[in-house]
Parts: sequence; C-alpha cells; structure tokens
Amino acid sequence: MVKTQGEIETFVEFAEKVKKLYDEKASMDLEFDDAPEDFKDPLMSTLMRDPVLLPSGMVMDRHIIERHLLNSNTDPFNRQPLDSDMLIPQPELKKQIEEWLQNKMN
Repeated sequence: MVKTQGEIETFVEFAEKVKKLYDEKASMDLEFDDAPEDFKDPLMSTLMRDPVLLPSGMVMDRHIIERHLLNSNTDPFNRQPLDSDMLIPQPELKKQIEEWLQNKMN
C-alpha cells in the first residue's frame, strides 16, 4: 500500500518524537548513575521508583519484579515460589529515593 505524503510526514514526526523521548530517558539514566546502591534495583542497576521487599529479604523495583513474575513465579534470588501478593511496599525507602531525586534535579 502506497502512503500519501501527509501520512509519511506524520510518521516521520512520530519517529522524531520517539527518538527524543528515548534520548531523554537515556540521559536521565546516566544522570542517576551515581545514586546510592540502596536506591538501585539489584538486577537491573536502575533507580527504583517503587521499591518492594521480597520474602527473600531483597528489595527490588516493583515493575522489574512484576515483569520477572510474568515469566517465572519464583523469587529470582532463591527460586522460592513468589507472586505479586507477597511483595511488601517500602514507603520509607521510596520517600528517600524521591527526596534524593528532588535534590538531584535542583
């Protein structure tokens, strides 16, 4: 199917927006590379946004462990059974991370 010039221009604009967002995220990841180790997810080494405690005692970012649970219902550190109901939010750590982020951004 042949695309019109307008459709092509719309696609190019969309691609440019995606690239800009990708570059901004990559830059942000680099800026937070100096975060304290306690603030980083132990598997991905990315800044945690929603830390949760696993039964094994490890703390991970919620979205990373939930993505893991889509493939395997086990704790990645000890292979014991795990589901999302067993994740315990860590509001104090989350607050510390948010405060660190605020200071970093100012």
